[in-house]
Amino acid sequence: MKKALLFGEYKIARFLPVLRERGYTDIVVYSAIEFDAASEFDNEGVEVRLMDLNWTADDVLAVLEAERPDVAIANAYPHGQEQLPIVYGRAAARWNGRFVAHSAPFAEIACDKVTLHRTATERGWPVPAGAVCENAEQVAAAAAEVGFPLVIKEARSQAGDGRFHAASQEDLDGVLAAGLAYPTIVQAFAQGEETGIELISADGTLMRWPVVSMGPLDDGLEPTLRARVTPYELPAGAAARLDAFVTDLQENFAPFGPWQIDFAVVDGGDDIVVLEINPRFGGLTDLALTGTGTSPHAVFTAAALGDALPQVESRAVTIELPCTEIPGVEVPAHPEGAEVMVSTARRPTNRCFTGTDRMQLLTRIGDLDAGKRWIKEVDAAGLLRCSLDSAFRQLEQGFEVFGRQEDAR
Repeated sequence: MKKALLFGEYKIARFLPVLRERGYTDIVVYSAIEFDAASEFDNEGVEVRLMDLNWTADDVLAVLEAERPDVAIANAYPHGQEQLPIVYGRAAARWNGRFVAHSAPFAEIACDKVTLHRTATERGWPVPAGAVCENAEQVAAAAAEVGFPLVIKEARSQAGDGRFHAASQEDLDGVLAAGLAYPTIVQAFAQGEETGIELISADGTLMRWPVVSMGPLDDGLEPTLRARVTPYELPAGAAARLDAFVTDLQENFAPFGPWQIDFAVVDGGDDIVVLEINPRFGGLTDLALTGTGTSPHAVFTAAALGDALPQVESRAVTIELPCTEIPGVEVPAHPEGAEVMVSTARRPTNRCFTGTDRMQLLTRIGDLDAGKRWIKEVDAAGLLRCSLDSAFRQLEQGFEVFGRQEDAR
């Protein structure tokens, strides 16, 4: 009997088939929340236990010693567990078994925005102009230097928290009056197309999923309220800059597991600025699965067990629509009969927006006009949270890119 230990409950159902296929009949999941496992997945052979969000590396090692797994896998959840990858990295460095977790140096860059900014400044990585601040007076001085609009980011925060946009002195005064956790980074507000990419590193190798467009950056800093589309084609200058950045991280900071980069394409496509790094699967994995037909979670699980990383490519234009779940209102059927993935906040292990009425609709689109008709039906049902024009723009962009890729094959 083989035993697997997973730290974190995020989309755990997608890990289980691979583990079971490989003979892991004893699976222990440490979760930050209590939930009905039987309603989330087939929990035969799976035991769910509570983790402590204040764990130290010693605490994690104590769990490993008590469980004695054949493999341990770090799978941080977006809410409440954003700082645990640092702890996992420190514990993995001291554990003599197989613990698939990012190195502590990589996790610190990804989990701490101040560390990322300072490291980027030292290594020439593309990040927005800004300054590290230890108090309100330094924030005010940095704002005067950087100029409006700007973004204030607390060094360590949970998903969706600790980020503020200020378009004016009045906005900044409001942020300061509400209180900030220091140190804080003050950065210029990037203007451009927000894009993202999911990556997986395993035993020194790297795979990349197709780049996703999240649409033009908005003042609300809320990409989950914009339509997302894949594939997206980076301009040559931006692609080269991203490649250099990814290579430096891969070769010098030892990522081991899934990670995500959010970045903006700026200067007419000649460059990028890195907005954040997540040392975990982010919100783009449903798009990756729908667009390529290959589950990032399944790939990662297999890699954690020693398999080589595959290469994947987009099978069709794929769109994710930000929507509202309304009781009694059905999601319009896709006009071409393709499956529509409905991802809601009702499943505690599923999405990072647990406890809201938000949901995402994802599907491949084979025909541009049919796709637009479907989006109109979603909007007419009162479900769509973004504008029709923005969703159409994203869809049209996806077809332009996919058409060029098809011609190049």
